[in-house]
This record gives sequence, structure tokens and C-alpha cells, in this order.
Amino acid sequence: MPLRKSSRKAERVVRKVLADGTVREYRYPPAKPKAHAQPAPDTIAALSTSWRLSPEWAALADITQRHYSVYLRDLERLADTPIIEVRRRDILALRDAVAVARGNGAATAFLRTASAAFRWAVDRGWIDASPCYQVKAIKGGHLPAWTEEQIETALVRLPEYLRRAVLLAVYTGQRRGDLCRLLWSAWDGDVLRLRQQKTGAELVIPLHPALREEMARWRRGATSTHILTTRRGRPWIPTHLSQDLGRALVLAGLPAGLNVHGLRKAAAARLADAGCTIHEIAAITGHASLAMVQLYTRSADQKRLAGAAITRLQQHRDNRSKTGAK
Repeated sequence: MPLRKSSRKAERVVRKVLADGTVREYRYPPAKPKAHAQPAPDTIAALSTSWRLSPEWAALADITQRHYSVYLRDLERLADTPIIEVRRRDILALRDAVAVARGNGAATAFLRTASAAFRWAVDRGWIDASPCYQVKAIKGGHLPAWTEEQIETALVRLPEYLRRAVLLAVYTGQRRGDLCRLLWSAWDGDVLRLRQQKTGAELVIPLHPALREEMARWRRGATSTHILTTRRGRPWIPTHLSQDLGRALVLAGLPAGLNVHGLRKAAAARLADAGCTIHEIAAITGHASLAMVQLYTRSADQKRLAGAAITRLQQHRDNRSKTGAK
């Protein structure tokens, strides 16, 4: 006859050694699991919980959900505050606190997250207007693009396993997570085929000859299915790539703050400097927002257009001189 499993939870037994060396047992009833307190209705805590249980949240890419979750913790400093009582000044205070603690880039990311949360709240009728309306990002909150000099220095001074990450990033313009996920099976010798984790965009990227030559060499010695690997030949965890690269860049004499996302910006700027249109650049980087491409390439476009303007002025002056016009 099979033994019946007791439904009774085991008692907690605590044994203590007394001064005379004897051991005494103390028995206690089983600990009751702590009930999770429900957030008060219509508070920031309730907004955070409800948004994360919504179909709109479920439709977000996993990487976006993780990103938002990080910065929702900053918004949840106001957890018990009724949502209708949150003012613009409260958002500004949180933005500034994040900037002081973690930098302007983090403050900008917090602001984007808070704006998305309050847009959802407006759409659901929790509030009539977002307290994030017209709250601006702190100047300098965007991660810096690498200069050509910094790229060349990194390619000369970095160890090979990190040098490869820089080279692949600057020639493809992809995000850190997508670079770390790339498999050798995604490359047929001429083009890379990938599906972006954040946007779901399917990209086919022809490789620049310089990168194609490098990758052919890498593939001959590859021991992993992943294109980029750590010093020990293991696939990268994206955050570990950022940490290792940041430390190595400082040791190489480059300024702190350079990262993989700055290489994505540099890739877009290179394409703009070569005269590519915004749509052509987005076809490589996979940006869904052309406005973001414009932000990345603004300085390169300005330099190129200014150079074209001076060339035209010189040609105009030369033509006038030839015809004798004043």
C-alpha cells in the first residue's frame, strides 16, 4: 500500500548547546508565508504594478521590459503617493537625483521610463495629463559617440577579444545585446542576417570589405558558435562586455564613458559623413525612428553640408573671376 504524504508542514526545530554541554531542542510551529501587501489604489505603486500586468507591457520586447523595470524602481520612490498628486517638480527632483547618483544618461533613461508609464496612465484614464509633460532631459544625457581617433586607438591598443567587439560594432551599428547574440550561422561570407532583439527588425547587412576580411580570419580560428566571445572563449553577457571594455579603454588611455552604444552612434555618423541618406543609415542600424538617426548624425551632417557650402562658394567665386564679374 503506497505511503500517504502528510499534508502537515514540518515544525521548525532549533537546537541550542547549553553551558553544561547538553543539547536542547525547541520546537516552533511552521512559519507562515508572508502575504504580499497589495498597493493602495491609484498610487504610483499601483500604476507600476498595473502597467507591468497590462497587454501593452506584454507587447514590449524583453530587453525593453528589463530596461523599464530598472528605472521604475526610481519612480517607485513615490510608491505611496496618489498618482493625481504627482507634479512636474516631483519628476524633476527624481530626474536630478538619478543624475547625481548615476549620471545624466541614467537620468535621461529614467525620464523616458516615467514618460512611458504616465502615458499609459493617461490612456487608461487614471489621470488627464502626464506630469512629465515638457520635462526636458539634462544636457549631455546622451551617451557620447566615439571619434575616429578614439576608434583607431582602441583598435591598436585593445586585446584581440575586445578589439573584435569594437570592429563589429562600428561597421554594423548594432546594439550591444544583438552583437553578443550574433552566431556564425548568421554570416554567409558576404552579409549578416539578424533579428534585432529590441525592435524585432529583420536586417540583412552587407559587410564592409575591411570587416569581411577580419571575420574570415576570426572564423578560421573560431571555437564557439558565437562570433564575439570573452577571453576564455565563452559567449558574452552584454553587461560584462560593457564592464570589461570600459576598464580596458581606460587602461588604453581613452576617456571614461565610452561604450558600445557610442560605437553605434559612430557607425551612423560615418555613414552620414559618406553622404548616406537617413533611410540608408536606418537600413543598416535598424532604427525604427528616423528622428533618432537624425540625432545621431546631426554633427556629421553639419560638417558635410558646411563643407559642401564652402566648396560651392569657392566655385562661384572662381566662375565670377573667370567671367570678370564683380
